[in-house]
Amino acid sequence: MKKLNVWLIQPGEPLPLDPNIKKMRTAHLADKLVERGHSVLWWTSAFDHFKKAWIIRRSAEMTLENGAKIFALKGTGYRKNFSLARVADHRVIALKFRRAVKTMDRPNIVVASTPPHDLAYQAVRYAKKNGIPVLVDIRDEWPDLLLNVFPRRSRPLFKLFLARDFRMIREALQEADGLVAMMESLLAWGLRYAGRSRRAWDRVFYLGDVKTDAGPGRSPKLGFLDALNGKFVVTFLGTFVRNNNPSILIECAQRLKDRSIVFVLGGDGELLTEMKKRAGGLPNVFFPGWLHEEDMRALLRCSHIGVCPTNQERDAFPNKAFAYLSAGLPILSAFRGELRDIIEKRQIGFYFTYDDVVALASSIARLDEDRTLYRKMAKNAKIIFDEMFNADTIYSNYTDYIEMMSNLKSEKRT
Repeated sequence: MKKLNVWLIQPGEPLPLDPNIKKMRTAHLADKLVERGHSVLWWTSAFDHFKKAWIIRRSAEMTLENGAKIFALKGTGYRKNFSLARVADHRVIALKFRRAVKTMDRPNIVVASTPPHDLAYQAVRYAKKNGIPVLVDIRDEWPDLLLNVFPRRSRPLFKLFLARDFRMIREALQEADGLVAMMESLLAWGLRYAGRSRRAWDRVFYLGDVKTDAGPGRSPKLGFLDALNGKFVVTFLGTFVRNNNPSILIECAQRLKDRSIVFVLGGDGELLTEMKKRAGGLPNVFFPGWLHEEDMRALLRCSHIGVCPTNQERDAFPNKAFAYLSAGLPILSAFRGELRDIIEKRQIGFYFTYDDVVALASSIARLDEDRTLYRKMAKNAKIIFDEMFNADTIYSNYTDYIEMMSNLKSEKRT
């Protein structure tokens, strides 16, 4: 296999500039590509999407420890995930990308993630103009999800306002040489926009995670972990935003406060202050803040259940589900679709309707009381992680796919 120059385009993930930063999809893929001897240029943002803070305050190129290069483009920043400020930030980054590529050596293949759809659109345009194979990796249903912030009756009007955005995602998906997604329903969504049926070069690669080892659950930051000994620990990991709102866990904590059950809500975000107020000093709720890799793994080793809440009916397979499974935790999830199917078929937890606090509290109490059932589900969680969600296997296969697709012409196929 010839050595490739691969462009990975994803501005929303944490940059692995520190070993304590949890690696996500693009970082894992970059690692595998570099291991095979390929060169990698990761186009990203100078703004940290999760912490809502600048990584650097100018556009610049950096080199990771493994030799992969990063080109960080400076946008405008934003405070909320669903906001016009975020749309503006992504538009600026897309335009800067369009200018910057004119001075760069051409890659052998481009892998562009969406969201953001406008940057993916520019990447596909560049690749098609220069005869370069291009793949679009679908991570979420943008710009569809943008409409959710508006009242239902006014959404058709705002969809008209966002007509350019919908045109960009449609053209990017139509022109890509192959579509990739992190779950089947997202691939189906992308194919609908592309206006075609699935082909051999359209693939699903789950997000996955690295295995959480069975070491001691200690962390310098999480001094309260020792106090969890003998408790049944319910954990949430994520950002505190509208579509990832863990407030239902605070209601569960209130209902279950007289039992030996504790709730740990790890993460940060625009709703954190509100969440702390709603907890109202409940002694069975902990807010450790944003967790680096070591702290997150320590918490998972002390946990019994992982929860995936949402505030609406939605099909998704969130990152946190893979983290929970990496530690062999049963999952309680409000997401429908593929995650619900796997939970129920493989008996690794329970599904609950997104606003049904009674069902969620009941499931938590049941697993606390029935330790035989709990151990069975925990065992099943470990098995399915090894079979389907181990990042080492997933991104090795993804790299195989990129190598294969790099040999194909980027002409539109029939």
